[in-house]
Amino acid sequence: MNTQIIITPAGVLWVAGAIVSISAAAGVLIRIYKHFRKPGETQDHRIAELERKAVNDYNRLNDLETGMQRLEEGNKITQRALLALLAHGIDGNDVEAMKKAKTDLTNHLIEQ
Repeated sequence: MNTQIIITPAGVLWVAGAIVSISAAAGVLIRIYKHFRKPGETQDHRIAELERKAVNDYNRLNDLETGMQRLEEGNKITQRALLALLAHGIDGNDVEAMKKAKTDLTNHLIEQ
């Protein structure tokens, strides 16, 4: 059981060659893995960017819709005020409608 381990130059070269071969094979396998993984990573990044843009667009459209509703409401109030002015200009009466139109217009402008 007392065997000696003899290290020869050929043995050292053989071990060094095995280490270099294994590391080269590992490098090739890593490059192959990265090559096949890259399209998935690119796709994931692209999908995440598209989802972010879709959320931004959705929020912007909701903001525009809210703004349009306020604009339509303002147009209705302005048209009522204009109608009250016309009615007052024609017959000189209808002061109450003008007061109500003024109040509505004032409230609308303050809320904005």
